[in-house]
Amino acid sequence: MEENGNKLKIEADEKLLRKSIKYQRIANRAVHKAQEENRRLGVPNWYSINGVIVSDIELEAKNKTQK
Repeated sequence: MEENGNKLKIEADEKLLRKSIKYQRIANRAVHKAQEENRRLGVPNWYSINGVIVSDIELEAKNKTQK
């Protein structure tokens, strides 16, 4: 009986993992879409890089000066 219980738990864990991955994929697409719209409208996207809050506009300006 224990073996059957473990199999059911593994199947439930796998189902939960698949559902989590599906929701993560949906969320990532929504974030990327919002970021693209922000760029189109000239609104900065903000990120934390090594604990420092920066905008993508600041990052672009920094990259242009380094080239």
